Order: sequence, then C-alpha cells, then structure tokens
Amino acid sequence: MKYASWSLIFTLLFLFTSVVVADEEGYLTYVAPKKGGPSIRVAPDARGICPSNPQLPSDFRIEVIAPERLGYTVKAQPVLYWRINTEVKGTFALTIEEITEDFSFKPLLEMLADREVKPGLNNYSLSGLKIKLKKDVDYKWTVALVCDRENRSLDIGQSGGVRYVDRPKGVRFKDLRELAQKGVWYDVFHKAGKA
Repeated sequence: MKYASWSLIFTLLFLFTSVVVADEEGYLTYVAPKKGGPSIRVAPDARGICPSNPQLPSDFRIEVIAPERLGYTVKAQPVLYWRINTEVKGTFALTIEEITEDFSFKPLLEMLADREVKPGLNNYSLSGLKIKLKKDVDYKWTVALVCDRENRSLDIGQSGGVRYVDRPKGVRFKDLRELAQKGVWYDVFHKAGKA
C-alpha cells in the first residue's frame, strides 16, 4: 500500500477535512466516534508575549495532530503527534489529564523539558514515558511552550482528546481503512506514517 507524503497529510489535516491518508484505492476516511464528547482541540494560541523567549517569531504555532473531538486508540500507550512551524529552543510541557464526569480535569502527567525542537512532526510515546491510559476514560493532552513557569497562563499550546477503547470486533489491527471508519485516530495516523 502506498501512502501520501507527510506534507499532503498535514495539508489535509489542517484544513479540517476527514481525510487521513491516501492509498492506491483513494483515501482512508476518518469517521469521528459517535460518543466523541465535546470539542477539545482549539486553535493554537500565540499571544506574542514570551518573556523566556523574546526571539520567538510572532507566527509561532504548536499544533496537535488530533481530531477536533475525542479520537480513539486501541492501545493503552499510544503515540501522540504534534508539530511546530519553526525551530524553537525552550521549555516544552506535555500534560495529560483525565476528563471527569463533571468535566473537570484530573492530572495524570505533567512533564516539562528544556529542549530544542525542529520544525515539523514531533511525538511523545506513552510507552517511552511509562504512562498507561485506562480503558474507556476520556483524556485531554496538551503540548505547550512554557513562557513563564510562574505564570502558566502565558503558555503557547494546543490540546487534543484521546480515549483508549477495545479494538472493534472483526477488525484486524493492520486494516487502517476499517479502523479509521470506526473512529480510531491515533493508531491509524501512527501506522500510516510507518508504512
């Protein structure tokens, strides 16, 4: 199976289409789960104020590779993808929070790391971080550039939503087309990039 280039995938993703990846027969179409919950992903925020990084370009963006609403994974430790549009050296944060029934957030992980990040695709592997999601629980994950550790409201970032579910009955893990039709986002995107 042949796949489209990453640039085509990103173009399609960021136009908010449902197309995930192209193959020889056409497109794999992602269908959002019916129980997808409220919109989680919001437009990236770049306030233009970053005291720790005064050279930060005003058009700097962090974008999570996630659907607007909750996306499914069939793995307890999925890979979470995100991208930036310019090289940045600074403190980056990954936060994963359980979304409770009253729509409050229960922290699972907050990790801050000083690093230099190149433009393009980046990821966090939950297996590498030794973090496991609980089945059928909704999580919000956020990637952000920390501009002031004492005032985290200045962070520049974006959030996505993920739910770990059972693999749909009768669907093989390597059948990306069927997984995408059943609302499985994270595993389809990860496998498409490795093909």
